[in-house]
Amino acid sequence: MTYHKKINYWRILEPVLLGSIANIVINFIFDPADPDFIFEEFFVAIIFGVVLTEINRLIDKKLDKKISWTNNLGKRFLHQLVYLTTTLLVLINIVGNIYIWVIGDGFYSTGEYVIINLCVFAVALLLTFFKWSMHFYKSWIHAERNLETTHEHLNELKSEFDKKNTRIELLKGNSMLQINASDINFVKAELGVVWVYYDMEKAVFLNTLTNLMGQLPKHLFFLATRNAIIHRDTIMSISPSTYGKIDLTVKNSLEENNSITISRLKAASFRKWYNSSSS
Repeated sequence: MTYHKKINYWRILEPVLLGSIANIVINFIFDPADPDFIFEEFFVAIIFGVVLTEINRLIDKKLDKKISWTNNLGKRFLHQLVYLTTTLLVLINIVGNIYIWVIGDGFYSTGEYVIINLCVFAVALLLTFFKWSMHFYKSWIHAERNLETTHEHLNELKSEFDKKNTRIELLKGNSMLQINASDINFVKAELGVVWVYYDMEKAVFLNTLTNLMGQLPKHLFFLATRNAIIHRDTIMSISPSTYGKIDLTVKNSLEENNSITISRLKAASFRKWYNSSSS
């Protein structure tokens, strides 16, 4: 399956179309009443088509490094046209004549050469236009998808930053109160009770630790263990521990400093979170 995806079908089809169409058109022009279609002529025309399209593809790659389509469309098109015309003239009028001389056929007249050149050039140019159109279409689709992905990512980031002002409802004594998510310093679950520490106070969150984590901005808070959520500003020290674990000292607003161990499985995601540029 992977092998088939790597095949460039246009690279195979282009010389076949170029050689076949050019040969049919030329035969109709030379003898419209009784065009002569010979298999050997089609085969030779396709071989010439392979050489021409491969040289044109090589020219295309070389020009990509020097003249970009996006930066200078007119200049790129002119250069591509000149190189295509030059390749065509050399291939048909020099290599073609050598081939005819080798097989012993008579040479074409000047008028016939003009017709052959014009026909092959027209077909080659049309196929090139088609290839360029497909290239631009794919690039446009790719750019559209990248734009949509970037837009979605920006919306996600904006949503996370907006969570700083999310109001978290807590129970303190017999009263309900609300605080900003960014004001939370530390969260700890004990015996099924989720304690939220903030500004030298603590209150109960009447739901699960996971539910609370979903309401907090991820660039500020990290689910360190199954029982604790930490604010990045409360981290006082970080040190490596055994077996790839990480030991943290977290400043608690009410109690003494808490020691938390990040498991080996969470260590990589913690480093990525902590070392990120978000603040």
